[in-house]
Amino acid sequence: MASVSYNAIYTMQHDKIKASMAVDLYQQTAKLNQMYNNLLQVTQQMTPEGTVGHLMESYVSTADNYKQSLISRDISYNIGLITFSNPAMQLVMYYDPGSGQASYSNLPLRGDFKLQALPNVAGMRELKYQSPHKSLCRFCDDLVVSVTREVQFSDGTQLVVYVEAKNDITKEMNSLTENLNMPYMLVFTDTAGLVTYSSNPTAYSAGEHLVLSGSSGMTDDYVWNRMKGDYGYDVTLLLPVSYYNHELYTWKNHMYWILAVALLMMVMLTLVLRRLINRPFRLIENEMRTFGKGFMGTRQYHTGIDEFDRIFGQFNVMKRQIQQLILDVEHKEKRRHQLEIEKLAYQINPHFLMNTLNSVRWLAVMHKQAEIEKFVTSLIFLLSYNLGKSQETATFQSEIEVMRAYLELQQMRHDFEVNLDIAEGTYLDCPVARFILQPIVENAICHGLDDNGKLDIRITPDETAGLVRIAIRDDGKGLSRETLALLQRDTPDQQQTGWGIGLRYVRSMLESFYGPKARMGIESTQNQGTTVTLELPIVHHGKERAV
Repeated sequence: MASVSYNAIYTMQHDKIKASMAVDLYQQTAKLNQMYNNLLQVTQQMTPEGTVGHLMESYVSTADNYKQSLISRDISYNIGLITFSNPAMQLVMYYDPGSGQASYSNLPLRGDFKLQALPNVAGMRELKYQSPHKSLCRFCDDLVVSVTREVQFSDGTQLVVYVEAKNDITKEMNSLTENLNMPYMLVFTDTAGLVTYSSNPTAYSAGEHLVLSGSSGMTDDYVWNRMKGDYGYDVTLLLPVSYYNHELYTWKNHMYWILAVALLMMVMLTLVLRRLINRPFRLIENEMRTFGKGFMGTRQYHTGIDEFDRIFGQFNVMKRQIQQLILDVEHKEKRRHQLEIEKLAYQINPHFLMNTLNSVRWLAVMHKQAEIEKFVTSLIFLLSYNLGKSQETATFQSEIEVMRAYLELQQMRHDFEVNLDIAEGTYLDCPVARFILQPIVENAICHGLDDNGKLDIRITPDETAGLVRIAIRDDGKGLSRETLALLQRDTPDQQQTGWGIGLRYVRSMLESFYGPKARMGIESTQNQGTTVTLELPIVHHGKERAV
């Protein structure tokens, strides 16, 4: 704002004052040119070729006193007529330099009059122009400009024509100074740069040299504008630099006050903002410090600033959420501890059972009970596999062995026939979902076969399709349509018992291990048997999924 306003004021000041000085100087110069031109015309009338000069020629050439008296009266009349027709004209006369007396002057002269003391500013030879000076009239103190002209008549008489006109230059300078509040000064200089008139003699007095170049410029003390008159004189209008920069100095003072007030307001605003903002920040800092020490209590603050109030509200919400999270973590930790205890209990019970079965097996060995020993050995193998005690990865081979062990146990209890058709191949060592064959076989034995029934199990790989097809078929009583539809469901149902629980387990294991790539199908006809078919993708080592 300061920079823009400074440039604007500087430009306005420069343009306005320079233009004003140029206009005022032009007006003054035009008036002086017109005034000197009028005076020059009057002097021309007083030459021998002019009206008054012709009468003067007749006067000096006649010897008749009466005629001289009449001619003298006509000369005075014509001089009075000249001054009457031009109100600015004051003193008009012929002056005899030899006697030092005025001839035919329309007004009385000063007693101390000296023609050589006139301030000549321009002219040459017989015609000279004088800069403003005091009137030569005895009863007038006006400032006038004048023209002198040397004339010679036929009888050899040499006279000087003096014509002066009133000039208002002092009044106009005073009016210009008062209106613009700027002390303008007008200076007349001749061709040699010598001052012949100054409206302010204390600054430049008559007789001093004023050397300037160009039509305008600035010195250390003044800004000036100069114009040359029509008759060879120079008129210069000067203005002190201090007044030239007055508006700029005024602007600077105002700007200093504005900046001081703005700075004061900024300081006050800073203090107010510091009080409004710093206090809430300190409250937030204290809240965080106490929160870091473990204090979870919420406090309500009303700072008067909505943004900070919302921050405190959100901080309290965060505290409550953290408290709830801590409670949830404590609850989960207690639950985890409880589950660990239960897990230890579940681990102790199977461990106790396995140790007990081992004791029974060795007792059977000691008493040479081969069937009991074989039964308990198979049972231990099944339990170890089912309870996850085996550290080996489940493969088709391990699943088949578990299925064989289970079939041997069941054949000791039930009388049924088993037909196993298992193709050899590298697929047997490929990973497979754990414990998927034994539940299907168990369902077929417990819920499908009758005494003297037959169970067919066929496992064949399809290398082209990258699948292993497993078909488990019994020739039992089969399943009704309602039961078959119930078993086809993927979602658990309270009515699914026996067949449903085992098959749902197998379906979940297949989905977890293979995703959507494995397929299980069930076909059954009442009194003809049931067939469960599995199509499992061949998964190579390193690509199996965690179960």
